[in-house]
Amino acid sequence: MRIAGFVKTTLQDWEGKNACMVLLAGCNFKCPYCNRPDLVSGPEEDIDPATILKYIKENKDFLEAVVISGGEPTMHSDLYKLITDLRKLKVKIKLDTNGYSPDLLDDLIGAKLVDKVCINIMAPLDPVLYSKAAGIDVDVERIRRSLKILDGSGITYEIRTVIVPGIINHESFVKLLKDLDGSKSMIIQQFDPRITLDPKMKITPYPKPVLVKMAETAKGYIERVRIRGF
Repeated sequence: MRIAGFVKTTLQDWEGKNACMVLLAGCNFKCPYCNRPDLVSGPEEDIDPATILKYIKENKDFLEAVVISGGEPTMHSDLYKLITDLRKLKVKIKLDTNGYSPDLLDDLIGAKLVDKVCINIMAPLDPVLYSKAAGIDVDVERIRRSLKILDGSGITYEIRTVIVPGIINHESFVKLLKDLDGSKSMIIQQFDPRITLDPKMKITPYPKPVLVKMAETAKGYIERVRIRGF
């Protein structure tokens, strides 16, 4: 396992909880708009998991939870062990994922090793549109299966969609919402062009009123909708 980063305190990544965040290197997607290209390739040096476990153990008086993000955490065969070690410290676990490993997601939920999941949905569940957003050829049925697992799991989950001009417009966003109809929570994330995996993605983000309109539309499909990035 390659731990590329560790955020000691975050109040944004799990609403209502004091959390820390473990960032795992490597990703099976190559989203051109990704604003963490350093995590796709990985850092020159990795962080020792023991250092993180020690910090959490010593600061349990204010830390309630750990967010495991990336990169894509489910790429790592020893993710199960990392979460098991964290569970021993009696903290809640949130997993950020692109949903492309439904079997592992199902195993983690079945073993009661995660308390919350944030799944990044990048486009309507159409192979052409999704592959453009992900930067690789995508089998969207794997994404559909992850969503079905989450929907039937009983655990809290939220959907996060980055709104990138050229990848999502209002029309395609409505198609995406139809794939997610009935979900409880969604984060509409503003695109940040300052750092991107593909240098050609230095494009102007949509103005705030466009995202506000998308959020209003989303409320017809999703129970709770929030906008981030402004």
